[in-house]
Amino acid sequence: MPYEFNEKVATPLCEIMGRNRSDKGHINIQDVKHNYTTLYHSLFKDLQIRPIRIFELGLGTNNIHMPSSMGADGRPGASLYGWAEYFPHAKVYGADIDTAILFNTERIKTFYCDQTNPHIIQYMWKEPELQGEFDIIVEDGLHEFRANVCFFENSIHKLALNGYYIIEDIICDDIPKFMSTLDIWRERCPNLHFELVTIPCKINQYDNTVLVVKRFA
Repeated sequence: MPYEFNEKVATPLCEIMGRNRSDKGHINIQDVKHNYTTLYHSLFKDLQIRPIRIFELGLGTNNIHMPSSMGADGRPGASLYGWAEYFPHAKVYGADIDTAILFNTERIKTFYCDQTNPHIIQYMWKEPELQGEFDIIVEDGLHEFRANVCFFENSIHKLALNGYYIIEDIICDDIPKFMSTLDIWRERCPNLHFELVTIPCKINQYDNTVLVVKRFA
């Protein structure tokens, strides 16, 4: 089930995320490291005005001493602000290991999580405001295969029917590991469809692959 989108043409989500200083996309979509927003708009445009629930792991720390830092000039929560704008009726949630950047607004709530620790992940999901399922879960945390697997296996139960779970920034060297693991996950989770999507990008051939998981039953 290949997803149809044009990675060379900016979408409304590209403009929103770029303006909010997220690295997921930009109005100048051919000149940025990630162009995920071209794919995401094609997946999510029909959900825009619905009262969905979206969760993203990884707020984008600007602490240069933290793993997967956005750098000192990064804007923590940029993608959450972008999601809240793109989905005006959604409830937006996020989590990060850097407690210094957690924040709350009227429509955005954030929590502490260490995605390498199953017990901490499970404890986070017990938070009263995180009860119930999510229409979209985006994993943009620690970009390491084992961390990706740990969070997925302790969080996929939170995905709603017809919902999307996405793992971002998969490096080329990890694609074979994911392909082997997907054989296990497909057998274990027959109600899920898995697809690795490598998006062409002229300035980034290193980590511009995402795993898109959709729940059908």
